[in-house]
Amino acid sequence: MNKLSNFIHPAIVAGSLATALFFAACEDVRTEEYPSGKIRIQSTYVKDKKEGPEKEFYENGNLKREANYVNDRREGVVKEYYEDGTVEAEYNYADGYIDGLVTRYHKNGKIASKAQYKQNKQIEFGEYFDENGEPATSGSYKDPRDGYAYEWIRIGTQLWTAENMNYATASGSLCAQCNHWGRLYNFENAKKACLDGFHMPSKEEWEVLLTYAGTSKPVGIVLKAGYGWDPIKGTNNYGNGKDELGFGAKAGGGHFANSDVPLKERKLEGAGQKAYFWTAEGEVLVFFHDKDIAKFEKFNPEHGASLRCLKD
Repeated sequence: MNKLSNFIHPAIVAGSLATALFFAACEDVRTEEYPSGKIRIQSTYVKDKKEGPEKEFYENGNLKREANYVNDRREGVVKEYYEDGTVEAEYNYADGYIDGLVTRYHKNGKIASKAQYKQNKQIEFGEYFDENGEPATSGSYKDPRDGYAYEWIRIGTQLWTAENMNYATASGSLCAQCNHWGRLYNFENAKKACLDGFHMPSKEEWEVLLTYAGTSKPVGIVLKAGYGWDPIKGTNNYGNGKDELGFGAKAGGGHFANSDVPLKERKLEGAGQKAYFWTAEGEVLVFFHDKDIAKFEKFNPEHGASLRCLKD
């Protein structure tokens, strides 16, 4: 046996020790405190930059979040905790951004949601679950294109946006009180406006919704929003529905100007009285303020109608 194989030169030992002592001397643990004096954040610094573990605490001392830093930027796995110590979320940082799968949990440990992120933004519609582990029936999703958050609703076997689309396409969409009614799209631009992973519903897919909604009551009562519909002529009643499934069809009206009319000259018509929703075939599904029905009608593709989207 070579006797030198187990020999470590004293200079190597001394060098390693010196390196360790150097980093130990440069390492600086800093804290931020609550007004009560309890530690809120504990971070490790090297040469005045965050380097290594960082922990955030609740005021009762329980761990709230743990992360790691490399050269002053978060890197690697981050875990968040509820105040009782159960895991609330797990996700990964790369180059200082949330990147990859983000998993969130209910307090009972069941998964609440799973979604993919890129540079801090959710890039696709995720999977959502209730506290029993069953698919969630409603929620919200932030459009990565412009940051607008849309409510969504599960109705029967379908998952719909629960409000009119409001994404500003490069052309072909009219914003007239769009914070309330959503935008009005011509047919070509309606094809481009749905969220990623959603699509403009076909007549057949609309029929599935209408059949489900009209099982025991007129579809207008079940699907129309409970506000915003005009009074019915000759009565003291408004044309509001009861929105029993959360679909909330709003009387957004339409615009009826061809594409050669400048956008600023196009006017919203019929708001409060009718709702027009595009179908993939280029017709519209119409709801009325003075009727509890919905029916398909022909519609000029250059004119503007509202858009709801259905999950692929």
